[in-house]
Amino acid sequence: MHGARGSIIIVLVAFSMLLTQSVFSRVLAPYPFSPYLGLPLVFALGTAPGVRVLRGAATAFAIGYLYDLFTGNPLGLHTFVFVVGYLTAWLVGYLLTFRGIAFEMALTFALTVLLGGLLELIRGFTPGGMAWSGVTLTIALFASAFATAVLSPILFAVVRWIDPESERAPT
Repeated sequence: MHGARGSIIIVLVAFSMLLTQSVFSRVLAPYPFSPYLGLPLVFALGTAPGVRVLRGAATAFAIGYLYDLFTGNPLGLHTFVFVVGYLTAWLVGYLLTFRGIAFEMALTFALTVLLGGLLELIRGFTPGGMAWSGVTLTIALFASAFATAVLSPILFAVVRWIDPESERAPT
């Protein structure tokens, strides 16, 4: 029961961050430096040794669904990408044993670029999908990944504070 409560609180934190980001989007993070605030939450759950895979995937699903509702994208787009991101972070956290702020930032940057590329690839096949030039897409992906990576240690700490099961292993 304690794990479910932590997941619900994390989803509510993601909801409040999405609400704040949508209201103050131009003031807080001008384009193209708009971070994906939900991804570090998902990555923190993925790299946490005490979080079960099903609970983390369900939490990533809920956060991705909220992103779909807020952004107006087709339902299931961010949902799929967030669950893939969680499973990738879980695999990386399982295979690699080092932890720390540098690991959190590097993992967040790399996975945000990869998942942002996957998101734009899928979005290109949807009706009314965006058509970006290669340079514009690259700048947007890397700027967004940089902004997300800069904020990731704070969001990883928020997840560890909310859910004690997500405490990272000692270095």
